[in-house]
Amino acid sequence: MRKLLVPIFIGFLSYLLYSFKLSNAIHYHPDLARDLHEILKITQGDFTLLGPKLTFGGLYTGPYYFYLFAPIFFITKHSIFAIYAFNAFLFSFAVGYFFKKAHEKYPLWKAFLATALFVFVPIFLIGSRNPSNAYTFLPILSVIMTYLYFHRSYKRSAIFFLGLTSGIVVNFHFLNILILPVVLSFFLFTKRKGESLLFFTVGFFSSFLPLLLFEVRHGFVIFKNTVIDKSYLAWIQNRNIPGGLEGKKNILENIFFMADQMKQLTIVNPLIIYAILGIILLRKKPQKKFLAVYFGPLISFLLFTAIIRYQFIPHYLPATAFLLFFGALIVFLETRFTYLLLAFLVAEIVFFPSYLYTSSWRKPEPFEKATNYVIENGIVTKDSQFNIIQITKENLLAPIGFEYRYFFRKRGYIPQSEFAYNTSKELLVFSEVPDFDLPKFRSWEAEQFGVERLKKAKKYRVDALTIYHILK
Repeated sequence: MRKLLVPIFIGFLSYLLYSFKLSNAIHYHPDLARDLHEILKITQGDFTLLGPKLTFGGLYTGPYYFYLFAPIFFITKHSIFAIYAFNAFLFSFAVGYFFKKAHEKYPLWKAFLATALFVFVPIFLIGSRNPSNAYTFLPILSVIMTYLYFHRSYKRSAIFFLGLTSGIVVNFHFLNILILPVVLSFFLFTKRKGESLLFFTVGFFSSFLPLLLFEVRHGFVIFKNTVIDKSYLAWIQNRNIPGGLEGKKNILENIFFMADQMKQLTIVNPLIIYAILGIILLRKKPQKKFLAVYFGPLISFLLFTAIIRYQFIPHYLPATAFLLFFGALIVFLETRFTYLLLAFLVAEIVFFPSYLYTSSWRKPEPFEKATNYVIENGIVTKDSQFNIIQITKENLLAPIGFEYRYFFRKRGYIPQSEFAYNTSKELLVFSEVPDFDLPKFRSWEAEQFGVERLKKAKKYRVDALTIYHILK
C-alpha cells in the first residue's frame, strides 16, 4: 500500500494543476457540442457504433471516445463540467502511473524529475483541459508506452490487451495509426516475435468491430463514400475546410515545418533534441528497448511528415508529438546526461501556457438560455418537425448548430437530422450577427430548406442573439 501512496499523491497534485479554474476552460465550440449531443444520446439509451466524423473523406472513427464519458455524464445528470473534470483525472492517472513505474527502475530523484517534466509539458497541460478525440487518448497512449518500456516481458493476455488499447487509441483519430511503429518495435525484441505479433494483431483489429458491424449493416457506406466516390480527394486537395492550412509539399521542408509546429507542444523543437540524443547514442551501446524508444518515434514522425502535406490542422499533432517527447525523456533518463532534463523543466515552467486558465469567450450558458426561450415561449413543440441553422460572425463555426441541438435534446425536443433540411417543416435560425439580412443568407442547409422562405421569418431577441422562426 505504501508503494501506491506516493504515486496517488503525485497524481492528486497534478490533478490540482490540471483542474485549477477548470470551469474557465469550457469552450463551447461545435465539436464539443456535437460530442455532448452524442454522449447524451447514449445516456438516453440511443447507442451508436460510430464516433466523430473525420475531415478525411467520409470516415468516422470508432465510438470509444463517446462511451468513455457516458458513465460520468449520466451519473452527474449531464454536467458539462464533469466531462472536463473526468478528462483531467485521466491525465492525472497517467502521471501517477508513470511515476510508479519510473520509481521502480530509477532513483527517487530521477523519477521525480521525469514525472515533473510529464506534468508540465504543454501537450499534457493542453490535453488535460480539452476533452476531445484530439487529446483525450493521450493518457491511454501514455499508459501503453509506460507499460511497454518498464516491463521486462509481456504475457499473451497483456499483449492482446495492448493491441486492443492501441486500437482504441487509433479509433480516437485514425492518424494515430502512427503509434504502431513505436508499439510494434518493442515486440521485435521479444523471444517469440511471431506469437507476440499475432496476439497484438488480434487485439488491435478487435477494436474495429463496432465500425465493421456498422459497415455490414449499412452496405459499407463509409467505404463507398470515401474510396469509391473518392470523397478523400477533398482532403488531398484541401477544399473540404474553408481556409484550410497546408503542410509543405516537399517532404524535407515539411519535416522542419512540422517539427517547428510541434514545438508549441514540447517546448523544444524535437529535431534539435533528437539530434543531441543521436550524438549521445553514438558513444553508448544501448539496450534493444532503448533503440525502440528512440528510433520508433522518429519513424512515426517521418511518416507523419510524409502524410500531412496536403492539409494540416493543429490537432493532428498530439500523438506524434507525445511519442517524440516520451522517447526523448526515456533516452535522457538512461544516460549520464539526465541532469539536462532540469534545464527542460525550467523551460517548461518559464514558458508555462497561462492562457489555458483564462476564461473562454464561448460559454454554453447563452445557447442554453436561447434554447429555453424557444421552448418556454412555445415557438416549437416536441412534435414539431424542426431543424436548426446557426449564423456566426464571418461564418467561423459550423452552421448545423450542435450548440443548440444539444440543449434541445436535453429538454426532450429532438431536432431533425442535419441531413434532413429538405423534409423539415420548421426552421430555427440562431444568429450571433446583429441585424443580419436573413433573406440573403446562403448555405447548403438553407437551400435544402428553401431560401425563398427566409423572407417570411418571425424574429425574436434573446440578449445578443437573434432567433428567426420560419414555417414551410
